Amino acid sequence: MKSFSTLLFMIFSLCVCKGQKEKDNYINFLDAKYQTNGFFIPDISNPYPTYTYSDKKIGVFSVDFIGKKYETQYFWSPNNSKGYFSKSTNPENEAQNSNAIKNLIKENDYYVVASYLPNKFITYTGGQDGEFEPKQNAKTTFYLYEDRKWKQIGEIETSKIPEDILAFETNLIKRLQTSKNK
Repeated sequence: MKSFSTLLFMIFSLCVCKGQKEKDNYINFLDAKYQTNGFFIPDISNPYPTYTYSDKKIGVFSVDFIGKKYETQYFWSPNNSKGYFSKSTNPENEAQNSNAIKNLIKENDYYVVASYLPNKFITYTGGQDGEFEPKQNAKTTFYLYEDRKWKQIGEIETSKIPEDILAFETNLIKRLQTSKNK
């Protein structure tokens, strides 16, 4: 009976440790603690709200808010006469106005995509800004926030991520949706 109790205890311990390890590796990219650097609108041809986070223990990631409809996405364009920048006298400052940006995001209107580069693929080069370089053969993983969970939607060598990240992430989302509809 004692050996059965010992075996049961060992199995229980292994399950608890395995579950804890999985929990420790989980990152909720939407957690407010990762938004400390603030939301911003990048200076790219098809802008969207985003924020980034870097930590030597976990790595680097960005969270992008991609409008589900054209009108939602186009709202962030400097060319939109009725959009976010329409009343701005200083678009560069407005692009960094974290609170204004965050308050205008209605999560249901956006695909929320995180691109994550784990610390094992990073060489930190110093500096107060947490400057880093991806290691050779580094891989970035992409996640979509859906049904209150992060679902992996792709992985690519970091050096091969295309310039038009919006189109790339949109294609990953479409691929996921197509596979669900089969």
